[in-house]
Amino acid sequence: MSKSEKLSISRRRVLQMGAVFAGALAVGVAPGQLAEADSNTPKNPNQLGFLHDQQKCIGCRKCSTACKATNKWEEGAKWRRVIASGRPEVFLSISCNHCEKPVCASVCPVKAYKKRDKDGIVIHDKDICVGCKYCLYACPYHAPQYSEDTGRISKCHFCYERQDKGLLPACVEVCPTGALTFGRLADLQKTEGALAQAQWLPAPEITKPSLVVIPK
Repeated sequence: MSKSEKLSISRRRVLQMGAVFAGALAVGVAPGQLAEADSNTPKNPNQLGFLHDQQKCIGCRKCSTACKATNKWEEGAKWRRVIASGRPEVFLSISCNHCEKPVCASVCPVKAYKKRDKDGIVIHDKDICVGCKYCLYACPYHAPQYSEDTGRISKCHFCYERQDKGLLPACVEVCPTGALTFGRLADLQKTEGALAQAQWLPAPEITKPSLVVIPK
């Protein structure tokens, strides 16, 4: 199949998927707005995920700064965001959730996404990407980031190259309070007080994100 034929995927279909995922990331977490943890065991026992402890987070945004410095975000892209809401403020640090069912991969017409078998990390190949934005419309967490300068998508790749060398993800390494950690999702889900999602985020059943939160 030629690239032009692959790109014949209907934009309407992708937009319809985006409508199904309405209620995506828009505002910060307020106390009492958290859903109970998803009890489903990850399909991949080695699936990696993030844990964000709102009780420890001070909103310093060092995680976002380190991600930018390490991964050299393209202009207009923001792989990791720290969202604040409420008085007193409550923070949530979020990036790509490396979902068990990544819709970004399912809608990509050129197969620029792949999910690693060994750890479940979802990687985007910028050299294949044609900048169609289908993944941007489909992802309920706004993880894919589009750059007007380069005309292509980029996103968090869980610092997989650092991990392959035995290093920590940059965002985790610099967190001064230990609010942002990572590990096997099955283990993170067992952390005392850890919940699956905030209610204002899409239902976890949609994509099965690899994220747990300890609410404040």
